[in-house]
Amino acid sequence: MIGSVVLLFKGVTAYGESQLKAPHSIGGDYAMKLENPPECLKKQNLVLKIEQSGVYIFAKLALKKTEPHLDPINLQGRLENQQMILSGSLNPWFFCTPDSFSTANELTLKGSFQEKTLTGQLETQTLSNLIQFQAKLSPVFTSEKQTH
Repeated sequence: MIGSVVLLFKGVTAYGESQLKAPHSIGGDYAMKLENPPECLKKQNLVLKIEQSGVYIFAKLALKKTEPHLDPINLQGRLENQQMILSGSLNPWFFCTPDSFSTANELTLKGSFQEKTLTGQLETQTLSNLIQFQAKLSPVFTSEKQTH
């Protein structure tokens, strides 16, 4: 009985070590550069803040210098084979005119990772063209070394 449990444990362990791989960590803040953005976003700096839990991705798309009344766009989705698809409800600041905003609008972000760069596209029902983008992981700076 104990021998069969040990054998089963060894088999499951061998399978897990050879077949089950954790996805690469992609969490962090990404500075986004948009190609052909809407007029109102041409002079804005966007940041994509990514949090990761395994293959599940939670992100916030926000203006880098945001005002209190401009909430970020919350996105969620999955990461598979370095490919990411996120979606979420749009906020009015993404549009140049508030009257083009409707609560039914959804933003879809599709992209692929290579090194510390995310390349992809943004898509909404309101905009006629896809917005291509490139986002680079922003380095984290520490001001001082901590001593104990």
